[in-house]
Amino acid sequence: MKLKFLVTLFGLLMAFHLQADQINEGDSPSRKIHFEVKPNNQETKDIWLSPKDHKDNAVKLCETPGWGNLNIHFSPDDFWIIVEDGGASLGIHLTLFQRVKGVNFKEMKDVDIEGKAIQFAMKQNGLLGEGDLDHQYVHVLNWSSDSKFILISVSGAGRRDKYGVSIAGWNVIYNLGTGQFSFDLNKINAGAVEKSRN
Repeated sequence: MKLKFLVTLFGLLMAFHLQADQINEGDSPSRKIHFEVKPNNQETKDIWLSPKDHKDNAVKLCETPGWGNLNIHFSPDDFWIIVEDGGASLGIHLTLFQRVKGVNFKEMKDVDIEGKAIQFAMKQNGLLGEGDLDHQYVHVLNWSSDSKFILISVSGAGRRDKYGVSIAGWNVIYNLGTGQFSFDLNKINAGAVEKSRN
């Protein structure tokens, strides 16, 4: 009897966990755009966007693997969206979207933020050569208040020519407009400190 109860309880908890895992939703920082992550028939997930008060007008942003490291990053002005997704052994990658109109966004297909960041990290550290590392993990840490820059963290490991390479938590600023990298934290911190009159 006790075993049957525990098995039933475990089954209910797993069903609740799976259902809770299937739909993830939230709002952009401006609270003007609502997003929902839903499983589809392809064993991947779809990300849907809608105006905050009109969820019936949802538009599909993209399909993504949704392997457990899925994060959706909206820029402060809702002009950009970065989908961060991947798995522990598969790497974590960034997909950039630019607003067209309303909740319609287009994927910036020629943008390879993590690949370019890995190359920049290598060059900055005197490691020449082309190609990505076997495992790459890129995370968005912060947006600039003007939505023009993101601070990202890059990690990875692999082989480059005759030697092994490891990158652990290398941080850099990425310019969304130009695709260039820098280390100028003033771009991220601009507007973070304000002076007011008493």
